[in-house]
Amino acid sequence: MRRLLSVIAAFVLVLTVSGCRGEAGEPSGAERRSSGCRLETALEELDRRKLPVIVAYSRDGEEPAVQEFGLLRVDGLASEETLVDIGSITKTVTAVAISKLVDQGKIRLDETLGDVFSDVPTDKSAITAKQLLTHSGGLAEAVGDDSEQLDRDDFLARAFASELVQAPGAGYAYSNVGYSILAAVIEIRSGRSYEEYLHEEVLSPAGLGDIGYLSSYDDARSLRSSSGSIYDASWGGHDASWHLIGNGGLVTTAETFVAFLQALTDGTILSSSSLEQLTKPHIAEDDAGSSFYGFGLVVQDVPDVGRFLWHDGGNDVFSAEWSMLVDSQDEFFIDGLDQTPGAGTASEAMSIVRECLYTDP
Repeated sequence: MRRLLSVIAAFVLVLTVSGCRGEAGEPSGAERRSSGCRLETALEELDRRKLPVIVAYSRDGEEPAVQEFGLLRVDGLASEETLVDIGSITKTVTAVAISKLVDQGKIRLDETLGDVFSDVPTDKSAITAKQLLTHSGGLAEAVGDDSEQLDRDDFLARAFASELVQAPGAGYAYSNVGYSILAAVIEIRSGRSYEEYLHEEVLSPAGLGDIGYLSSYDDARSLRSSSGSIYDASWGGHDASWHLIGNGGLVTTAETFVAFLQALTDGTILSSSSLEQLTKPHIAEDDAGSSFYGFGLVVQDVPDVGRFLWHDGGNDVFSAEWSMLVDSQDEFFIDGLDQTPGAGTASEAMSIVRECLYTDP
């Protein structure tokens, strides 16, 4: 499942979303950030554009709130109950699970594939867990189609036999394969399935609701498009394949994901050292250094606004993005229907939210 090209770059360079400009005499951008008076403007703009999105948010540490827009308002599902596909945001969840495994002493960031697996070829044996987390292991983006049913052993055999796209540690190269290997590391070192470990060690102790694949899925509550439910569109009509496990396709509610972000940043899930590593800008995503990858998330500094953490993702039907301004307690998650393949509706909506909340009139 691919990561989409977020429109945060447009937010940085252009800052011209219509309908979000204030009147003369309104508070400054900094004052708006503290008062929250521009959130209503953002939501009104989403409503005006009739974007088919579900938006969950928390400001100043408050309980998550959820609203739906466009077609989702008339789909008969309550916004707080609607299950959504979070796409490549799954990588954020997997990175948190690996970090939890680190806290438990079951994996080290400098451990290699050769330390964990017995059948790794020489060219990949020295790839570390940290390199997989930061997309610097040199692995291919994919080794098959998301819908192809493939078990763990067959996936690992194919991944280990694949050609490297660059030398491990040479730089950033986005890899779904690397994150599915991390999911396999979780299973091997924990002795549980990826979903069992996620539920039992990460989510339940923090009092969080379900985030998972078929174990968390309820067809009656699934976000739907003209091509069907999440089950039909995201997994190819069966439980998730190892082309997806750990890197894409998890389902949850928008409200649960914001609660997950809250529990993550307030220290409920991870130790302070693991949280620091997770959110650190480890490796530049481009030559200009306009954004950096942490562990399962993007770290991006926006002039005159602050540091954002975020990730996005999607397939040809659904798109999703979460975003957090580090120096505040603003946390947003948006999931939407892409009415044309790859439209990135969620990122479009997130751009509107950022513009309305964090720019001067």
